[in-house]
Amino acid sequence: MSSTSLLALLGVTFLLPCVHALDCQWAAIETVLNTSQMPVEWTNGKKTCDFGDGCQDTLMLIENGPQVNLVLTKGCTSEKDHEVQVTEHRTGPGLSVISYTHVCRHRDLCNDLSTSVPLWSLHTEKVLGTLQCPVCFSRYNCPEKASQQFCPVGQTHCYNGVLKLRGGGIATNLKVQGCMPKPGCDLLNGTQKIGPIAVSENCNPKSGAQALECKWGAIEAVRNVSELPLQWTTGWESCAQGQGCQETVILVVNGPLVNVVLTKGCTEAEDQEGRVSEHRKGPGLTIISYTRVCRHKDFCNDLSSTDAFWTLPPAAVLGTLQCPVCFSRYNCPEKASQQFCPVGQTHCYNGVLKLRGGGIATNLKVQGCLPKPGCDLLNGTQKIGPIAVSENCNPKSDTLTCNRGVMLQMGRKLAQDPVEWTSSTNQMCDPEEVCQETLMLIDVGHRSLLMGSKGCSKAGAQNSQAVSLHSRPPGVLVASYVRVCSSDLCNNAGSSSVLLTSLPKPAAPAPGGLQCPACVQFPGSCSQSSNLVTCPSGVTHCYDGNIAVNGGGLSTTLSIQGCMAPASKYLLNHTRNVGIFSVRENFEDDNKEQSRVSQSGVARATYLLWVMGMGLFLALWNGGLYPLC
Repeated sequence: MSSTSLLALLGVTFLLPCVHALDCQWAAIETVLNTSQMPVEWTNGKKTCDFGDGCQDTLMLIENGPQVNLVLTKGCTSEKDHEVQVTEHRTGPGLSVISYTHVCRHRDLCNDLSTSVPLWSLHTEKVLGTLQCPVCFSRYNCPEKASQQFCPVGQTHCYNGVLKLRGGGIATNLKVQGCMPKPGCDLLNGTQKIGPIAVSENCNPKSGAQALECKWGAIEAVRNVSELPLQWTTGWESCAQGQGCQETVILVVNGPLVNVVLTKGCTEAEDQEGRVSEHRKGPGLTIISYTRVCRHKDFCNDLSSTDAFWTLPPAAVLGTLQCPVCFSRYNCPEKASQQFCPVGQTHCYNGVLKLRGGGIATNLKVQGCLPKPGCDLLNGTQKIGPIAVSENCNPKSDTLTCNRGVMLQMGRKLAQDPVEWTSSTNQMCDPEEVCQETLMLIDVGHRSLLMGSKGCSKAGAQNSQAVSLHSRPPGVLVASYVRVCSSDLCNNAGSSSVLLTSLPKPAAPAPGGLQCPACVQFPGSCSQSSNLVTCPSGVTHCYDGNIAVNGGGLSTTLSIQGCMAPASKYLLNHTRNVGIFSVRENFEDDNKEQSRVSQSGVARATYLLWVMGMGLFLALWNGGLYPLC
């Protein structure tokens, strides 16, 4: 039998597309424009998608008299491809809503809409009637006594509601007032989703039944005092029923430096008007905070700068005392440069300021000038907003401080190209605990996954550092790096090169005669996202299983498919612990495995294919596997 006829019997066609992760244009814009500014153009960023994702374009225009609200989102999507769709959700005159949506996968950056022209043509002059309505677009509140405008003929009622937009990087509550042809709260004509954006409306401003949404974020950074006032933007989150929105800002001023701590989000705490507290007044070390809790509207925790509570103090008159001045998440230098303290400061402070809560977990080493001895930088303060604060002036305490963080990253060349592996937070361990960092790599060829964890480890663990190869080519590569150490912030590896430099780099083997689905996926299953690959020579069977990972801040299950080396059945060979991770491997049982591969070694068509005549296909070496293109 010829190779062609055998492949035909197996149901194989020769048109096997080369699958790769798309690059898509990326943007998220929401703005109000005058109609005289239309049409408009824009430029976009770029984003690399997950395998199988497509690119999406969504543009929505809401016309309201002399103004237009423009909402644009571009990026990656798991939605199915569809041609350009232009939808008139509400046709004017009066308030009108029109949208443009498109999903594509045929090439990189295919979501290339760059102008509002497809949705906008300058409307003809409207014939005005006698009804007058207020006309408003606002992310805040429309004026109570807004100026009235005559509505077009046919518009019989005034609309007053809040349009809620969520998704695709857009999170806006838009207050809308304008002209409508009928009463009711149906500006959107029943529409609930436009591209990735969920849309809804509320025409009862006094309704308190819905859960709030709040600004959300957590930032901790050291800046020069000359950079203040500072501004910031944050994300958002949906709260549980009854929760309010909180915002907390702490400034610790130390000579020319200021440590800025910001947290926003949902809270159970009772409402509280904006409060400015001076926990310690300068000159010398100064601590000032702003706290607020509110429930009167979505995103009410909208403080966006230090302007409301910070003014640059006058220059201090310096005395004769010299102290080291330091802010550090690590250790202050043993011989730090000395600075003269302001008059009235009589002692040098040296301690660790511990901040925990609201997404903040920092041990801040502080050295500076104080007016009296002791370990009382905080003047007795124990909590600021959701952040518990404490201090320790005994540097020889038997507890370690370790870098803390979790990394979970997928990509195409993580087994070859190092990626950053740093942590912006740290934690104080329990007595006798030590620091650890664990990095685990799973590579199926065209796709890799890296998991990393830094933090404290169990008491009594011995100092060690090791790289382990749990499964090696040909087939799926599983490798790990584990370090345990016992000094402050010693778990400080800065990139995945600590693992990659120890991996073997064999020459590319010749392609074999076996094909397998290849995938590493979290969360979810590989069943929807596998690519068929030609395995290297020497591979005898396919792997299809999962690894449950717990510990070190991670709890997930990885679904894995790929080529398997001879005489190998497990990827982890019954290993139950990889550094801080507890791991458990499950795969299809022997009966299922045997059902895939006949005694002659030929797999069933749904899993494996013999390539009869390699000239029929183009095989590309890519780290051990050959994706069919």
